[in-house]
Amino acid sequence: MRRSRHAGHDETPDAAASARSNALPENGLGRAGHTRFDIFGFVALVWFAIIAVRLLDLQVLQGRELADKAVRQQEATVDIPARRGAILDRNGQELALSTPAESIGVFADRIEDKAAVATTLAVALDMPEAPVLERLHRGGFQWVKRLVSLAEARRARELGLDVLHFETESKRYYPHGTVGAHVLGTVGLDHHGQAGLEQRFESQLSGESGLGVLYYDARQRRYGRQVLEPTVPGRDLQLDLDLELQSFVHLELGRVIEETKSSAGTVVLMEPDTGQILAMSSWPRFNPNNLSRNATDLENLRNFAVSYMVEPGSTFKVLTAAAALEEGQVTTEDVFDCEMGGMWVGRRRIRDHHPYGNLTMPEVLMKSSNVGIIKIGDRLGSSRLHAYIRRFGFGTSTGLGLPGEVAGLVRPLSRWSGSSRASLSMGQEIGVTAVQMARLFATIANGGKLVSPRIVRSVRSPSGAETLVEQEPPTRVISAETAATMQAILEQVVEGGTGRLAQIQGYRVAGKTGTAQMINPVSRSYADGAYMASFCGFAPVNDPALVGVVMLYDPRGQFYYGGRIAAPLFSSVMRWALRYLDVPPSKRVPRKRRPAQSVSQDLLVDFVEGRVESPEAGETLALGQDPIESESTVPPQPQPDTAPQAVAPDMRGLTMREAFTLAASLGIQIESTGSGVALEQIPAPSEALADGEALRLRFGRGPALVSTGGQRPQQDGG
Repeated sequence: MRRSRHAGHDETPDAAASARSNALPENGLGRAGHTRFDIFGFVALVWFAIIAVRLLDLQVLQGRELADKAVRQQEATVDIPARRGAILDRNGQELALSTPAESIGVFADRIEDKAAVATTLAVALDMPEAPVLERLHRGGFQWVKRLVSLAEARRARELGLDVLHFETESKRYYPHGTVGAHVLGTVGLDHHGQAGLEQRFESQLSGESGLGVLYYDARQRRYGRQVLEPTVPGRDLQLDLDLELQSFVHLELGRVIEETKSSAGTVVLMEPDTGQILAMSSWPRFNPNNLSRNATDLENLRNFAVSYMVEPGSTFKVLTAAAALEEGQVTTEDVFDCEMGGMWVGRRRIRDHHPYGNLTMPEVLMKSSNVGIIKIGDRLGSSRLHAYIRRFGFGTSTGLGLPGEVAGLVRPLSRWSGSSRASLSMGQEIGVTAVQMARLFATIANGGKLVSPRIVRSVRSPSGAETLVEQEPPTRVISAETAATMQAILEQVVEGGTGRLAQIQGYRVAGKTGTAQMINPVSRSYADGAYMASFCGFAPVNDPALVGVVMLYDPRGQFYYGGRIAAPLFSSVMRWALRYLDVPPSKRVPRKRRPAQSVSQDLLVDFVEGRVESPEAGETLALGQDPIESESTVPPQPQPDTAPQAVAPDMRGLTMREAFTLAASLGIQIESTGSGVALEQIPAPSEALADGEALRLRFGRGPALVSTGGQRPQQDGG
């Protein structure tokens, strides 16, 4: 029964178990599931491999580049300009300073449509479109326009462009415009000095720029700023120039330039003992606040006082005479035959403007005789004349430090021709500057010592520490005795020689006139009708406080003689300067006799005003000669029968101390009201002052009336 029960089954127990085993999936998965798992694992592995490779590429291979790109998108570095140092006069008044002004830059890499942005910016900033577009194509941060006006900055802000950057910089400003511009110089758009002291002291004035960083969000909106490197402000310069003196000289030079129709000119005022230059004005002029930078403006940047080399003419005769005195080759008692105004030097005829016979050594300078000074030079000799020319500093720079200063021209002795000694004795065949001539006359004025001119007194750091500018110590050139003798001779030149129009009421003045022919640059010979008129002098003679040099280049007005047009300008500026500096008067004002009624007053006025010419005024000289000032005199005046009367001196512009000092020296009583400087006086200057009559003066704080005084010196044709 048991056997028959299982008779229908073939399997054994092991076979049945094996069948059951094959019917169930391994680990609960079938063969298809296992395949899907393998595929998924492979894909995941590849995916992670790709990510790893990409991360390797981004983090390692392109890491630095991408980091830099992120920084460029989120940060921008900009230079922070330093404040430029100020330039001050000797009293601390600002001559050049820096004021806040905005500059506009752009981040060019963030601009998609560069052409459209360039057009918009060009209109807002009032500038050509081409340079704006060119800067945008450079990429990175670019300045579009520096130091814009308030209106331009407002229009740029109204554009609402996030790519623009506004930086507050310092704009150079010269509060007195053209006054002292040749000395101060100017700065360019990059705020670097381009002329004058701005260029010479660029490293001290400019300071050190700083560095800043700007932060931007993902939408390129600026949200922060950080200073990485702070700026170091520039240093200040304090000059020896006096703004008040500089301004007055500036006005007077401009007035005379217009009157004489001169093409150029200069005036220099210098202290003879220290070499400090208190005023230096030149023509033509430029305005550093509004420099167009065309060819004319760039030419006008030249400072006539140091950059123009001229033949000095008769003013140079002072050196010849001083050297001959110092060497003992002449004395003041020596007499020279001036051969009635003419002599031959080789094949060259040298002439005087007047025929002179015998003249003493001082009279040679008083009359400005060419023949006489040549004979003095002959006694000195060529080698000694050349040595003294070098000893007085000609042919070398003065060390003033202004850009463009020329050393002048002194030919070596080996290159002198047979007529060179004669030419040099009277101021030809040599090139000098106005500052060099000021140094020559300062040597005479200070007792024989050659000083180094100085125009910058000190450099002051932002902390206030002051460093004085070094100056070469003076060197003795001639003895004090020789200098004193020359002072006396040059005073006579002003008192009774060719320099009478340089007289200053109340002060003893010494000096020398000059009228030198100019050289034609094309023919390299002396040009007909082209002259350089000059006057060099100092005052007061008893204690020289100032040396003054006046040069007027190529005057085309009625007169061209140095004694006629340069000497009056010297008198005007020196008179004002001496009173401004509170230099007490040194000379009694002479009492005048009143002319008799029989003398034609109209004729006298016409003569003094220059409407009546002296017989010699129309004379001309041979090519290459130095025209010398004629010496016409006022017609002789018959003496009146009445006793001489005093005349009222010109007190206008004097301080109370000056006025009372002068009045005491003249024996004049004063009735005064107010305080300050004399504004009005009764009687007027040069009017008769009766015996015992008091001079009534009104003092005040208003602008003083400045004039050349009621007493006009006798005029000559020079």
